Amino acid sequence: MDNLFIYLIILVILAIVVVLIYLVDKVNAIEGRGTVGELASQAAALITSAPSLDNGFNGLSGKKLWDTACGKAEPPLGIPELESFRKRYEPILNKHILGLIEDGGHDAAGGTSRSPQATRNISTLRANVESWLPPQHVSALYKAGYEAASNPADVPRIAQGLDETCTTLYARCDIDIGLPYSQRVFNDASSNNGGDSGASAAMLLEGPHADPAQNGVADAGAQAGDFEVDPVSR
Repeated sequence: MDNLFIYLIILVILAIVVVLIYLVDKVNAIEGRGTVGELASQAAALITSAPSLDNGFNGLSGKKLWDTACGKAEPPLGIPELESFRKRYEPILNKHILGLIEDGGHDAAGGTSRSPQATRNISTLRANVESWLPPQHVSALYKAGYEAASNPADVPRIAQGLDETCTTLYARCDIDIGLPYSQRVFNDASSNNGGDSGASAAMLLEGPHADPAQNGVADAGAQAGDFEVDPVSR
């Protein structure tokens, strides 16, 4: 009888040991999952807080990029820094404008129309820059390209509106516009063709002229090696 009682005690003790081992394993497993989750959270936080790829504008993009070029940076930039910033920004502004005009011309040639977006990705040698322009000017630029391709006879009138829009954009950034955009885009069609309605959309939008008199704006960016802008492409 005593032996049976001892065996029962041993079995109870063994059962308790097995249960304890099981519980310890479960606790360790739970702690392990918690550690993994914590590490994952920390890694995600590091990725989120890491500085974005330098696009040549201290990571600025979209409307913040535009506001900074207009002198509305927070905190404000000093005069030398702002002038340097604007020299680097001019090729971005130029390509954004030309891209919108070309979009309008191509859509007119294809018989389609759309509402242009205020933001546009601009390719540079360093990175893609998200550019932003005020929506009312974006619509005006797209419309200029669309109407010029649709009604070549109206190019003189369209050219005047185009120049007003572009002059306003450059003035807001306090950048010298140089050669008027009507001459860059329409290749002097308004004067050479005398409003000939037979001029084709391809002729009117066959390619923008580069402006050699930009006071070194584009060249300054190129010399820096950061802001050479690819030809406008679709």
